[in-house]
Amino acid sequence: MLGNENVEVKQSRIPGGGNGLFARKTFSPGDTVVAVDRPLVAEPEMDRMLDTCAWCFQRGATNPVERAMAASMGLPHGSTEIKGCTGCLRVGYCSKQCQSKAWKREHKYECKIIGVKGRPDLPPGVRGAIKILGRLKADTKSEMVHVHDILNLWPAGDPNGLNEIGTQDQKRLEDFQFLGHAAWHYCGEPSIDGLDPRSISTGLLSNIMSNAFTLSSPLDDVHMGIGFDPLICSANHSCDPNAAVAFNQPGHEIRALKPIKAGEEVFIKYAETTNPLSVRRAELKERYLFTCQCTKCAKGASLPEDQFLGPPEDLESEYHKPADKLISQYGPKLSRFLAPGSESKAQRRVAAIHAKACAVLENEQATLDEVKEAIQLCIGSKMWRWTRQPVPQLCRRLLTRYIESGSIYRAFRLGVKLHFEILPALYPQEFYPDRLINAWLLSTCINVLCGPTYQELHQELAQGGLDLRLIYFGFLFYVHDHTPRMFGFGTPFAKVIDNTYEQIMTGSIISEADFRERLQKVWPSLEAVAHNVTVSSF
Repeated sequence: MLGNENVEVKQSRIPGGGNGLFARKTFSPGDTVVAVDRPLVAEPEMDRMLDTCAWCFQRGATNPVERAMAASMGLPHGSTEIKGCTGCLRVGYCSKQCQSKAWKREHKYECKIIGVKGRPDLPPGVRGAIKILGRLKADTKSEMVHVHDILNLWPAGDPNGLNEIGTQDQKRLEDFQFLGHAAWHYCGEPSIDGLDPRSISTGLLSNIMSNAFTLSSPLDDVHMGIGFDPLICSANHSCDPNAAVAFNQPGHEIRALKPIKAGEEVFIKYAETTNPLSVRRAELKERYLFTCQCTKCAKGASLPEDQFLGPPEDLESEYHKPADKLISQYGPKLSRFLAPGSESKAQRRVAAIHAKACAVLENEQATLDEVKEAIQLCIGSKMWRWTRQPVPQLCRRLLTRYIESGSIYRAFRLGVKLHFEILPALYPQEFYPDRLINAWLLSTCINVLCGPTYQELHQELAQGGLDLRLIYFGFLFYVHDHTPRMFGFGTPFAKVIDNTYEQIMTGSIISEADFRERLQKVWPSLEAVAHNVTVSSF
């Protein structure tokens, strides 16, 4: 673990918040608050075990179409090869170096367990617990420090934590107990001097699954697995966070979004904070079993993310019948999409449209057309502005679908709208991960559009005042300027950006200063493209 002496874990000032992470020095926006070389637990999801390196989480696309498209755009998953472990045939690695690191640290404790013929793939939390138990058995003295760090978190670290889970969600508690026992059983039911490994296993599993964060690649924004680290997971949630997490494959960091003074608590987000109040609170209650009382939630449903373009009663009549059908379909779930005290028929209709759109968003297998129809449903109702969720998240999903299907020009247009009109309204920091990822994807799309396949389109746009080659430099400069404040230097994402920048600028006869001056003239025309993107142009 890297040095993290500038933070400390102590009792949070949030009522019922347990411990929290506090700054011991002043941090400026973009500063590293916490950094770990690799989360203590980092596990690919079961459907990613053979296309994602189990150590560094680099991904190699296995779908031929996706792989060819990624390669043409210069994305690493278009060329990365993941080779399976010859022992278990269940996990893979991108290099011998990663395989060696994984074996020494953890894989040797699970290889024979997960490789049993006929045994189904084990969930990531179980695999994480198995590895920790294996290390604990092999070196009890050294590993007990890590185990204590894990078990000190909620729920196992709270005398009433597991009982509280049972009171609110009995099935979840039973799942934790079952999976914890399974991890202990698969390890051979080890006996560790002076310890109750079965209870430890349940505590480990419960804490990992209750505090795990998502691991996604900044290069393509694909969800690959879960991570857990006691220090990072000590940070509490706020819907108005002062810090954000960044996954650097395999490193993990917390970066300051706002100035944080010495002595202040560091807050990150556990859920999408740009959702309406009722959605945020419902998601946090379902996933983490608490009702958020942060400063943002205390303001009630009065912020821009809660507002529609007009009162629900103004929903056009052509949407009444479809919305009424959706009420029947999503009836039990409508409460999470209704503001407190909002129970009229008109409000339920709008909530039903919201429920339908979110159902599409939550479906990882939703097709391009399904995502497009969900956006059209919201925007077409004239209730949603482009910056009200779930439209922004659906737009990002549609952008990904366009790239996967080879619809690069459509991806470019939608990405421009996200860059200029949507993401800045949601995330004011230019170095915010979502804005950097979108700008990077835009640059790769533009690079493809500058190729011979799109020569006619390129010339047509140039005649209209849009020089794609010049615009490419604009987005390349954007990510090159802002990436260090979120993803640092020398990380996989930063290396791709730096290498691309150096390669492009080395071959250019025009200076960066000249490029930036020219971009000031073309940028208004690009903003006009963003304004002209409508649902009918999808």
